[in-house]
Amino acid sequence: MKDDMKEIKERLNQEKGKLNETEWNKLVDQAIAILNSRKGTTFLPPPPHEISENEYQLGINNRTVTEDLIRHFASAMGDPNPLWRNPNYARGTRWGGIIAPPTFESCIAYCTAAGRGPDGGLRLPGFNTMAGGNRHEYFGVIRPGDEFRIVDKYLGVEEKAMKGKTYRLFIESGQRTYINQRDEVIAVAIGRSVGTGTPPWITSDDAALYRDRKRRVFTREELDAVYHQYDEQLEGKGRRGKEVRYWEDVVEGEKLKPIGKGPIDTCDICSEMVFWTNYAFAVKWAVMRHELPQHPIDPETGGYRYRRDWHVEDALARLMGMPYAFLDGVHAEMMLAHLVTDWMGDDGFVKILDFQNRRINIVGEINWLKGNVMKKYIENSEPLVDLDIWVENQDGLVVTKGTATVRLNARSG
Repeated sequence: MKDDMKEIKERLNQEKGKLNETEWNKLVDQAIAILNSRKGTTFLPPPPHEISENEYQLGINNRTVTEDLIRHFASAMGDPNPLWRNPNYARGTRWGGIIAPPTFESCIAYCTAAGRGPDGGLRLPGFNTMAGGNRHEYFGVIRPGDEFRIVDKYLGVEEKAMKGKTYRLFIESGQRTYINQRDEVIAVAIGRSVGTGTPPWITSDDAALYRDRKRRVFTREELDAVYHQYDEQLEGKGRRGKEVRYWEDVVEGEKLKPIGKGPIDTCDICSEMVFWTNYAFAVKWAVMRHELPQHPIDPETGGYRYRRDWHVEDALARLMGMPYAFLDGVHAEMMLAHLVTDWMGDDGFVKILDFQNRRINIVGEINWLKGNVMKKYIENSEPLVDLDIWVENQDGLVVTKGTATVRLNARSG
């Protein structure tokens, strides 16, 4: 099956100028059938000591959890919460010490990678794949000293009907299970990728949504609104912290205190990407060399550029059809976890986070994290609250949307 997929990729790449509509669609359908024949397959990603030969077959990146790693991850979230970084503070909480914030498992092993299958999945010439958003489910907390292994399960490809579009749209997904040294399943992530396939005789319109997006200079008032609440975060204002939020006190429909982040810059982006894109030179070449048609050629040097640089360089983003560099999808999920944990306080526990990336999150924009309480209920004796959460830019455009399920303390429990 793997050799069949290789042959399809070679034909799509070498014969792209000769294929007619029927032939192109037939090859794509064959590729989807091969991928879906693997649905339900469980496999182990490459171990940490091996150099990956596939850009998306990313395994363990940080096997052992340390206080420093948790602190660095929290800093990449832009979250100054002392529960993630101050041992003296954390010892005075119900947890008895530092714990990792939700979405930290993407630092252990990049959760979106689970959605690309054992050999890269839907990585076909003429296709553009992007992070579609992940579902995170938690069964316990992650602490310094924990060591993890992961098991992946491929969940296949689903095509979405797209009326009036020149491209075909697919959702590819996979499950990544995080197991600690005590054989406890601590987290399960469902990674989703969105793939658009454009016939080779048609100019891709992937970037149509972003054609009119332009950077602008912010007013002093807009900037001060963000900087003021940065000061409040550093002072602990707006964060529930040790003050217990009881389930009985939650009101359906109430709004969460917004958190601002931005204007997004390269420093912000690199702080997150270092957790999973930490390779260079020969190691970088190893993850590129078998998929070179997917990586653009730099017009200034003539050399291949690693395609994920579109997150940090405007020029490379434009080569790939986007107007500007943009935030990695998981980064928005990390930011929204910050919103949830500030609201629930130290005693709360995040059970589920589920996200959809709706649009690219452009470098240079200001993000506002917002949310409200959708529902409170008791399930299996647990007092739970469902939150509606989202990221919108300075113009009110929603770029990432999600939901959270949180367990709170109950006075009666």
